[in-house]
Amino acid sequence: MFHSPNSLLSAPPASDFLAAFEVYDVTPAGQVSALTEESAFRDLVQTVAMSGLPTIMTDSSCLPPDVAAVLMFPIYRDGEIVSVIALAASRDSTALGVFEIWEPVGDYSEVGLAQGYYSKLERFQNVSSYIRFEKGSGLPGTVWDNHRAAVHNNLPHHPGFLRSAGAMDEALTSAVGIPIFDDDFVASVILISSAKSPLARGIEIWTLDEHGFTLCEGSYPSLPPCFTLRDGTRLGPDEGLPGMARQHGGACVSSNPEIYAAGRVIPGDQAAQRCGLALPYYDGSVLTSVVVLLF
Repeated sequence: MFHSPNSLLSAPPASDFLAAFEVYDVTPAGQVSALTEESAFRDLVQTVAMSGLPTIMTDSSCLPPDVAAVLMFPIYRDGEIVSVIALAASRDSTALGVFEIWEPVGDYSEVGLAQGYYSKLERFQNVSSYIRFEKGSGLPGTVWDNHRAAVHNNLPHHPGFLRSAGAMDEALTSAVGIPIFDDDFVASVILISSAKSPLARGIEIWTLDEHGFTLCEGSYPSLPPCFTLRDGTRLGPDEGLPGMARQHGGACVSSNPEIYAAGRVIPGDQAAQRCGLALPYYDGSVLTSVVVLLF
């Protein structure tokens, strides 16, 4: 049974790093409509829907007073933008986290930092500004090469996270890389969490085949153990947030425990006031994977 993607009446703060998030459908004419009740960033999101490029806004004159930065990025299907996501970083002085956009540079198969928001992590920002990643190297290059999102846990000791020393200095613990593809590669969007203020309480990457969805990677930095799923867990093609995204044909959000907690047995007191966000990724018109952020 299909559930409406706007079953979430209001997007609550996901953590003390995220102040809010917003999810938008985009029409073939490039017009946006919010799936979440709040739409503080509609005008900014409309610009992204027209340009097709991810962007980070830090100009305080364009943002609500409790927001320090907004990361906005599109979801493409068959060369057209079908969704735009807006993630808002809190201005709270204790909130630590990172938004990054890595784009191709020069004549070589490598990416450089195009934009970033680093809260108060100045040393990590300085290191990042001088680095380039070849295709297949580091998290930005890996998601570009694999055409699929990836999660890195335990960043100070992860062999594929090439800024591990900086992550250790700044107490950064986990990261998810999200590739943005039109007909060609556009950018890698990187979200990095600290232990103190995780950007999401859970991160999952699901792949789709003819039988349904398979969990290929999961990270659960601040969820009760009952939410943890083993790699290889299966869901049917219409189950959970991945199935909801498949049916909707774009990004979607739900606060219905039957959807965001699919595949789990969750006590009632653990299911209250949570929600999940599904970000689908397509090869042309074919859905290949779904990133799920649990809040």
